[in-house]
Amino acid sequence: MMKKQKIGAVVLAGAMLLGLSGCGAAANKAKAYSKYVELGKYKGIEYTKTVTEISDEQVQSQLDNFVDGLAETEEVKDRAVEDGDIVNIDFVGTMDGEAFDGGTGEGYDLTIGSGNFIAGFEDGLIGHNIGEKVSLDLQFPDPYENDPDKAGEDVNFAVTINSISVKTTPELTDALVKDNTEYDTIEAYRNSIRENLEKQAESSADSQVETDIFNKVLENCKITGYDESEVKKLVDAQFSQFKQTAESYEAYGYTYEAILEANGYTTEDELKEGITEYCKSYLDQKMVLYCIAREEGIKVTSDETDALVQEYMENYGVENEEEVYEYFGDDYFEYRIISDKVMELLKKEAVLVDSTEETTEDNATSEEAASEE
Repeated sequence: MMKKQKIGAVVLAGAMLLGLSGCGAAANKAKAYSKYVELGKYKGIEYTKTVTEISDEQVQSQLDNFVDGLAETEEVKDRAVEDGDIVNIDFVGTMDGEAFDGGTGEGYDLTIGSGNFIAGFEDGLIGHNIGEKVSLDLQFPDPYENDPDKAGEDVNFAVTINSISVKTTPELTDALVKDNTEYDTIEAYRNSIRENLEKQAESSADSQVETDIFNKVLENCKITGYDESEVKKLVDAQFSQFKQTAESYEAYGYTYEAILEANGYTTEDELKEGITEYCKSYLDQKMVLYCIAREEGIKVTSDETDALVQEYMENYGVENEEEVYEYFGDDYFEYRIISDKVMELLKKEAVLVDSTEETTEDNATSEEAASEE
């Protein structure tokens, strides 16, 4: 059986990222929020900064990904399945003669030896030919993290081999680099990879510093209440967005109940409670930012918001401002600018107490980020 991917909190997080901009007259926000916020210390916040050292293994991993991306796949028809082949298969899994959820697939490309299926599945296809129907009597592992209820249970997979392909990976040479990058040699490309990873590590460290500073500022403030009408508008908008996003998962075989469960909820009432808590947490941050801006005399000009709107229009290929405001919300752009200005003030006034370089053998986060570029 294929290792099933988890939805996790993807649906909820995706819903929350859109439209948390609030409603109402932006110019009066700070004054309105001030009655709910008692500012504490926000200058002179102490922080540490840790930048992860980039290892040779991380750089090599990016080189390997580069070469792998240039690999070519060729279909073979004159032999049986071998280890390392890519086989396209249809399969039906049954337990006690009954098919079960997640045990059926059509046109699935499986690399033999990848370990994507339970033990015995991939090895069981070796030596079989295109068009053959293979019956595999197997057993789920025990324990079985993907589905504990199936742990140790017997299972049969009826598999049809549709095709066999071979992946050929080129050798990493200066010529390969020159033909496929802006660099002439492996060494020059390797250096550029290291430089990019170091920039990402520095950027990640800076982002963490901002988060740490602002979290301490929040801890020093006292939130005494909320504008309940604003809370309701935010909650209603996010609940509606959640439902729309959840519906898109139905095409992948997930029920609404399953998506609720994947996000840690069993009922819609629990979901709304979670959304409400999230929205209030968002408002905590927003109100504090606006109140600091008010205290420090930080303002936003129409030229600044217009410039940011134009930037978004260009980035998203939108032709008119109304569409941008409809998508992001009435005061999103003012909030963005206020956030940036207040954060710059907080960082300028903060006090660095320690700066270190952390060495790790496995910095998966940096590797994944670099792979997406």
